[in-house]
Amino acid sequence: MPIIKHIPIYYVPKKFLSYVTNEKKTEGTLVTGLNCSTNAAEVYEEMKLNFEMYAHERFFKKLLKSETAKQRIRLHHYIQSFRPGEVTAAEAHRIGVEWAEKVFGKNHMVLCATHCDRSHVHNHFAVLPYDLDGKHWYANRTTMKMCRKISDEIALAHGLEVIEHPKYKAAHKYGEYQARKDERSWKQKLCDEIDSLILKENVRRIDDLAKELETKGYGIRKGKYLSIKVKPDRKAIRSYRLGDGYSLEHLAYRIANKEREMPLALVVRYTGIQRLYALCIRQLQMELYRKPEKDRLHFATYHEVEKSSWMLYFLKENDIHSMEEFKNVVADADRKVDDLKEKRSELMKKISMEEKLISEIPKYLEVLNRRPLLAKDVRELAKYNYIKDAGVRSEKDIRSHKEILAGLKKELADTEEKIPEALAIRKSVYDYFNFYESRMKSDYDILLEKARAELEELRRAEEMKQERQQELPERSRNSRHDSRTAR
Repeated sequence: MPIIKHIPIYYVPKKFLSYVTNEKKTEGTLVTGLNCSTNAAEVYEEMKLNFEMYAHERFFKKLLKSETAKQRIRLHHYIQSFRPGEVTAAEAHRIGVEWAEKVFGKNHMVLCATHCDRSHVHNHFAVLPYDLDGKHWYANRTTMKMCRKISDEIALAHGLEVIEHPKYKAAHKYGEYQARKDERSWKQKLCDEIDSLILKENVRRIDDLAKELETKGYGIRKGKYLSIKVKPDRKAIRSYRLGDGYSLEHLAYRIANKEREMPLALVVRYTGIQRLYALCIRQLQMELYRKPEKDRLHFATYHEVEKSSWMLYFLKENDIHSMEEFKNVVADADRKVDDLKEKRSELMKKISMEEKLISEIPKYLEVLNRRPLLAKDVRELAKYNYIKDAGVRSEKDIRSHKEILAGLKKELADTEEKIPEALAIRKSVYDYFNFYESRMKSDYDILLEKARAELEELRRAEEMKQERQQELPERSRNSRHDSRTAR
């Protein structure tokens, strides 16, 4: 059941190509280049030459957006994911290359790489926006629909399942999009009203916001969702349908933070990767709170801030300060699941053995008590040596083995209960790790650039402050010396 996803790469394409071709992720062999090399450095130079020829811009780009204009996409990043255990890495790679050839044709530069370092095998595709003749590839709903259709066709041909009725849900309907663009949307006016009310000093909780909206003449109903009725003859709208930042959770977050980013003094208390992540969150908040929507980074949303905040909390709770420590937490989660499964397997073997022993004790005792013991009886007793080794001498021993069996079954039940919890924890740890790794290796690169610049400014300001503090005693001594000389 392969799933296709698209992510535009606006900046640092070289770093992205290095990530895609990482030998630890591809087992060193699962990389194929269509009209390009498979080495990251070589394919970068090849794609750079073609891009700059037709785009008339530098291929390398640090910033996502300039102050005046939207940047061109440097690379299209497509991801094709498979369910765990659905395909082997080699088969996933064959499917990926076949998909790339059918979607992009024979004239496009496409780097295909299969990563098998996760529980699920997945393909990465780095696609240059211009083909060898300069024809531009556009990533939109039409091309995405085609990409998924071809992926499904190939999957069926390989005997895989597909999602027969995929659901698509746009952030806004086209009419609402156009209304917002023309500045005549009542939803946008409601958003603006909510934005201004959140900043009021007396709005400290969702209930306060609801009261303020009622004062403004809106009909309010609060339960699982916050529903707002703008006009008596208009149906109420749930706040989350207004867009990013207007669900109950995000409104509560905005009220609690009052559009203030994390103080830099708090950020520098963290160490290692916790500090790096806190710096990114601060930069995300600054993008979100200080810039109009059209000028923000494409991933600067309340949803992203919320997920990133939980990520930082996870790092802090698990005392993770480096990637090595993070990998150890992942390995520990894997080990706990494996240990529980191994324990379950051992318990099931012991239970099976005990059940067999209990069921055959009467037959063993019957043969044992025969008098006289004939040669055939001795041969038959030899079959029950495992019962003899278990110390069974009489029927009284059946009761003790039944107690052992009951204890084993209870231990098995306890182990069975722990496995789903361990699997859930492992999934959570994997999700956090994948989220952290994907963000720090792609989206958050620009945030770190800005954060380091801010830290450098802070460092210089601290140095200047220390210099001034050192100069004050010197000036004071000179002043006292001058006054004594004058006397």
